[in-house]
Amino acid sequence: EMRRFYLTAIGFHLSEVAMLLLEVRHPDFWEMLLHHTVSCTLVCFSYVLNYVRMGTLVLHLHGATDVFIYLSKAVVDTPYLRMTAFSYFSLIAAYAWFRIYAFPVYIMRSAWVESMEQAGAHLYGWGYLNFALCVLLLLHMYWFGLIIKIGFHYRRTGQARDMQSNLSSMDMANKKTS
Repeated sequence: EMRRFYLTAIGFHLSEVAMLLLEVRHPDFWEMLLHHTVSCTLVCFSYVLNYVRMGTLVLHLHGATDVFIYLSKAVVDTPYLRMTAFSYFSLIAAYAWFRIYAFPVYIMRSAWVESMEQAGAHLYGWGYLNFALCVLLLLHMYWFGLIIKIGFHYRRTGQARDMQSNLSSMDMANKKTS
């Protein structure tokens, strides 16, 4: 059962990397490539090194917020403003709770501190796994800032469109004009 769960997760992230490389490059190409590459290696290492507790928690935590990310992408271009607002505020709440609060406070702390207390200083792959978790946290904070910026953009202009790619392209346009 756990093996199937891990293989599915690895397959998903590998397919995302393949799609990034095959599609037309979006403005957030490098961030997404880094995210999916780190996620693939993190899932593989956690399975191979038998850190399945940490790996499954990271996967479930990301899955809980992915529901609202995809819901927001699905309804953002519809005329249903209440549904768009509901999905946006649900995304903010889920993202803030799971990826900005629970991820570092519970999962990263457990991987960084409690693993050393339990197993001692001779944990194979401990440094890379914690480095990968730190990279994911930095990406989470970056994307959370973009999500908040999207809300301000909507408030200012009244335009709700595909959230991340439009905001990233707006950032790129602002950099070119500056």
